[in-house]
Amino acid sequence: MSNWLSPSFNSRRIAAFLLLGLALWLIRSFVVPIVWATIFAVANWPLYRRTVRRCSVSLSAHILPLLFAALITLLVLGPVVFACGVLAEQAQDWLTEFAALDQRGIPAPSWMGDLPLVGRRLMEVWNSGAGVPGGLSAWFSRADAGSLMRRAQFVGQFVAYHAFVAAFTVIVLFTLFRHGESLAGLLARRFGERFGAPGIRYIGIAVAALRATANSMFLVGLIDGVSLGIAYALAHVPSPVAWGAVTGILAMFPFLGYCAVAAVCMDLLAHDSAWSAMSIGIAGIAVLFVSDKFVRPTLMAQGARLNFMGALVGTLGGLETFGLLGVFIGPVVIALGEAICEEWLRSDQKT
Repeated sequence: MSNWLSPSFNSRRIAAFLLLGLALWLIRSFVVPIVWATIFAVANWPLYRRTVRRCSVSLSAHILPLLFAALITLLVLGPVVFACGVLAEQAQDWLTEFAALDQRGIPAPSWMGDLPLVGRRLMEVWNSGAGVPGGLSAWFSRADAGSLMRRAQFVGQFVAYHAFVAAFTVIVLFTLFRHGESLAGLLARRFGERFGAPGIRYIGIAVAALRATANSMFLVGLIDGVSLGIAYALAHVPSPVAWGAVTGILAMFPFLGYCAVAAVCMDLLAHDSAWSAMSIGIAGIAVLFVSDKFVRPTLMAQGARLNFMGALVGTLGGLETFGLLGVFIGPVVIALGEAICEEWLRSDQKT
């Protein structure tokens, strides 16, 4: 108690907290890429460790961490860039087609008149605006130039920020692969000294939850991509393999797969294929709903020591709170919370 209350101890304690707070404030812009790099390193660490055991010391010291960092970057960013490229190409095709049609007027699609109650009225509104030559151009000309500039600036900032996150994530990932073994040993020893056996067990639970989340994302994306790719082919969607790949890539994250399905439905509606669009919409919503609400939590529960409800709540709650990072953070937090509550209940029964 005397050491705790001594002025020198309190001074060192206050100085340490101030320096740590200043350090955290200085690296606040790098927290997100550090967290992403940690997630990727932990998820792929078993494969990296097995590879290190089969390589020489000189190769595993520098070359292997760089190769793994580059490979993970390619496997993560490559599909995302591919999906964004397909969506951008489709958007460009739509704009080109609309611009050509706008020169001679865009007629209302035939299925619009078959809509009950509002079909006739919608066709009248369509033909009075977009249906006349130059109608779409007149609509776009009313847009505020300042608003368009603000949106362009927002898009530029969005792209620049995520490019920075991706670049710094690669650097941190290389560092973690190079020094991860010693760092993990130090953290495990420190947790063991501070919290004993339960602290080591909690680390194992967090790592298992993180890896189960990553594995479930890959499997869900594969299932959704293959299933909806087959549905796209049956509905005669142009480039069904590419659109199936895009859907699977986006479906790895909750709710993003619906964007790909919506894009396919819009393309079918634009080509006057209302029934195909309706079929794809129903099939896509059904497949994605089952995958997000049942398949993903079930796969996570098997590897993360979570029950079905804990996996579902952890994923959705983490996504709502932390964004895409929450897809990984949420299940880890719920798994640790369940482990702590379980240990507390058991200790209460023993006493």
